[in-house]
Amino acid sequence: MNSNKLIFALIIEILVVSLLLVLSFHLSKSTGNSWQIFSLGLLLYLFWHFYHLFQLVDWLRSKKCSHLIITIGVWREICNQLIKLQQTSRNRQKKLIKFLDNYRAFFNVIPDSVVILNQDNEIEWFNKNALLFLGLKKKKSIGKKITKILSDPALEDLLTDGHEEDQIELHSPIDKNRIYSIRIKPYIKGSRLLLARDISRLYWIDKMRADFIANVSHELRTPLTVISGYLETFEERFAQDETFLSPIQTMQKQSHRMENLIQDLLILSKLEADTDKQISSILLPIATIIETIINDARVLNVGKQHQIDIELDNKLMIAGNETELRSVFTNLISNAIRYTPEKGLIKIRWYKKNNKAYFSVKDNGEGIEAQHLQRLTERFYRIDKGRSRSEGGTGLGLSIVKHIMNHHQAVLEIESKTGKGSQFTCCFTLPK
Repeated sequence: MNSNKLIFALIIEILVVSLLLVLSFHLSKSTGNSWQIFSLGLLLYLFWHFYHLFQLVDWLRSKKCSHLIITIGVWREICNQLIKLQQTSRNRQKKLIKFLDNYRAFFNVIPDSVVILNQDNEIEWFNKNALLFLGLKKKKSIGKKITKILSDPALEDLLTDGHEEDQIELHSPIDKNRIYSIRIKPYIKGSRLLLARDISRLYWIDKMRADFIANVSHELRTPLTVISGYLETFEERFAQDETFLSPIQTMQKQSHRMENLIQDLLILSKLEADTDKQISSILLPIATIIETIINDARVLNVGKQHQIDIELDNKLMIAGNETELRSVFTNLISNAIRYTPEKGLIKIRWYKKNNKAYFSVKDNGEGIEAQHLQRLTERFYRIDKGRSRSEGGTGLGLSIVKHIMNHHQAVLEIESKTGKGSQFTCCFTLPK
């Protein structure tokens, strides 16, 4: 409120009271009823205030934009300030409405389905794509738990224990051919965003690729077995003829490489198809399994004369699929033997730390450059293609390891420095 106007209003108010007192004084002198006249004047003054107060209350109730006409004293300044506040409030309201309209328009334009959830996972708002593809309804879905509409154990786990980077895949309740990648992101305090992205095209392409690889691998297996059988016969037949023996042995080597490749492709296809398969609760003697694999691997190690240090906790056991875990340990140990230079050092450890079980294979070989580390678990990714082929690798080993780790809800960590060697570590969370 402007101080000059307020002072002016107070002066007017004082003048009005003074005038009232003077009039009361003169009237009381002429009539002799001083207290009665003064009381009457005071009542008139109070009535004047109550009248303007009533006008003000009536104006506030009406919520109209019309100006309240009070043209004198403090009441005038009060009303003027209230009118200004009303106009400011209306302007802010208009800006807020515009902001909310823009906010809704933005979420309705983006291709993802967006659902705002409160702390109890109840739906507070959703955009147009959520209405079209997730089966939500304009009024009926508001206030309902999202798990009542999208009923899936994976979604319940994501809402309960999921991290910001976690995601799951769900079929749309409207169209089962539509696949959505679901993420949960923190929003304003007490609320979260459920973001659903349509990955149907990528999902079905990937499934077609996996089916194609699995089918081709199965189809190649039979003719390759026949070829390998004939090559063994030819090797025996031409054992004394160097002219034919050398090319036959080369073909056998490539045939075995093809067999290993097909075997790895079939394993990978099976792992991809069995993503929902439950892990056995039977505890496995991991140290014994690793020792068996190391003894078998020493055959590969004869020519390279590696120093192999072993540190295994014989009491530490975990639940899992023995065939799959054996494949993990075999891949990592054989890779270390394959790619570590002659007389190099290989350390193999199985140990417990902070309620987690670790299997690690460390070598002091050439190491891997940093730009390759993120892609090592991709299929057929090779740092040195010529060297990998000469060592008999298929390019699928680490991809198989990654899938088995995911199946066991475990993590594969890779550390490496050029010239100092590499370390591959499998981290398993132990039950509390």
